[in-house]
Amino acid sequence: MSAIWHKIKKAIAYHYSETKYVRTEDQLERERWLIPKLIPFSRYMLMPAAVLIQVCCGSLYAWSGFNLPIEAKLYGFNKGVDRAIAVNVFYVAVAIFALNAAFLGPWMERNGPLKGAMLGACLFYLGNLVTALGVYVNQMWLIFIGYGVIGGAGLGISYISPVSPLQKWFPEMRGIAAGLAVCGFGAGSIFSPYTQKALIGPDYAKTGQINLGIELTFVILGSCYFVIMALCAMVLRMPPPGYVVKGVTVHTVKGAENLFVAKKTVVDDPVPAAENGKVEADMEMDKMAARKSRSRSKGHSVVDVLPDYAKHFSMSLKQALTSPQYWMMYFMFLGSEITGLLIISKIQSIAQNQLKQSDSVSADINSGLGGVNLLGRLILPLVSDLIKSRKTLFIFSLICQAVCLGCLPSALDAQSLGGVLTCAFIIGFFYGGGFGMIPAYLADQFGAKNVGATHGVILTAWAIAGVCGGLIFTAVYNQQRLAYPDSKMMWYDVNFRWILAPVLFALILAILTPTNLRDQKLPRVEGERLRFRLPFGRMVRLINGRFRTVSVEEEEAEWQAYLSSLHVDAEKQDSRKGSTTPDRPAKMFISDSEATLPSFNEKNRERSIEPTGRQAHWPRFSS
Repeated sequence: MSAIWHKIKKAIAYHYSETKYVRTEDQLERERWLIPKLIPFSRYMLMPAAVLIQVCCGSLYAWSGFNLPIEAKLYGFNKGVDRAIAVNVFYVAVAIFALNAAFLGPWMERNGPLKGAMLGACLFYLGNLVTALGVYVNQMWLIFIGYGVIGGAGLGISYISPVSPLQKWFPEMRGIAAGLAVCGFGAGSIFSPYTQKALIGPDYAKTGQINLGIELTFVILGSCYFVIMALCAMVLRMPPPGYVVKGVTVHTVKGAENLFVAKKTVVDDPVPAAENGKVEADMEMDKMAARKSRSRSKGHSVVDVLPDYAKHFSMSLKQALTSPQYWMMYFMFLGSEITGLLIISKIQSIAQNQLKQSDSVSADINSGLGGVNLLGRLILPLVSDLIKSRKTLFIFSLICQAVCLGCLPSALDAQSLGGVLTCAFIIGFFYGGGFGMIPAYLADQFGAKNVGATHGVILTAWAIAGVCGGLIFTAVYNQQRLAYPDSKMMWYDVNFRWILAPVLFALILAILTPTNLRDQKLPRVEGERLRFRLPFGRMVRLINGRFRTVSVEEEEAEWQAYLSSLHVDAEKQDSRKGSTTPDRPAKMFISDSEATLPSFNEKNRERSIEPTGRQAHWPRFSS
């Protein structure tokens, strides 16, 4: 038994530490084309494909439109009063969604987004079919298995499959790429309530008037989703090895883009950028990438070489997942998403039962909430790219959500439609913004190479918010409904107040999370217990129980000394290597283009630069 347990632990350790994606030359050649020999692939093709996949996944947010019809079909008509039973399918789907994203995130990184998206499409389609069967035979447990478990698993891997390649293909605009990748998830809840209502019947939950019915609705929508997701999956692919945009590779963490000590090296003949890479994925080419100097002489190029110490700032998946910074971001994300998730799951019921709105108006409100959710996914990541700070926007988001939570009970008591919708839409906007920013935030801090796995794991925070928060929300709701049967305005008061606690806790974590590379890497001084930054950027240290502000000059001197120490270590390592392999070609490339791809030497099957058919030889680093 101990041997079996040892093998299981070893397999888990490998699964969450290895993300190397290996491709053959033939596969890389095929990935150059969208349609072989007819339409070449462009990284911008990923964006519409990612949006369409996410639109299908976003139909999850429209589950609240199924709550009343399913309960009426299975338990009988009761004039559309919410029994709070079918909503639990949504919470189960959220849990399985995130757990599968966390479990299959590393697998997707090793096997590519095409396989991940296709697997997700098949599971989601099967889940819709099983759900239709459950409704047909009046078995709620089949609905839980179909949509909650199978469908949720498919949505989880489908969600992260387009996000990861976009973060790798667009390192220079991670926020925009992440926002576009997940905005479709919000868009799915805009049109889905209308298609559901049209297919099931406009007032089915109250009157029993039926069009095609619930069962055929799941079959038709599931089939449409499958076709769209499968076709768009064909577009997804990872960038070739050695891919660089503005000095940023998939291994680069924020703040390390321009950290190098110049070592001048003269190379025979300027070397044009290769158009397509045909090599296995490996870190060696990325960490040895070169930056071309502005100065160039006839027949020669002068380059600034990135020292080997750059690997010091790259993080493995294991290092990322075990860092305190990651878990601070994890619970910050939980607190930033719990309010919006619970509001989305109940908004249609609140509109009908508390605010006395019709089914069609309630569906419009649900779609409107989906619209602001979508806008948040687009606008906040864009703004985060412009101001170059995602931490600031998370802090602002949590402050706004806390204020809205404080106002919601009063707005409900006053039966103020405008007040409730204003608070709900602000919360929905920042809920979507959090989802749009978190992939880029993770790529900034832990490298784009790990984002599929780190993003998948952090989605379990969303699952905890959905399942644990949802169960508590439902239990409190039922208790309040029994305590105040004639006062529907009181049914949500306690819920909106307890949610305030995790939001405020997340706000504290957002403020304390270290995102500056210097805060993370700069060695601690004697007696230092804590460090953080003031709003205007100055570092503050807690040393022997006293806070001390570090001057800009002092911080810069410490940082340069730290970098120099790393550079000396790198030169020593390189000297030892050079003593045994004196004239080995450097594995690097040079380009003036924005996005640079490496070439491949077919003769010796090694990464290299090949100007005019001959291999460029580079002198080794020397002190």
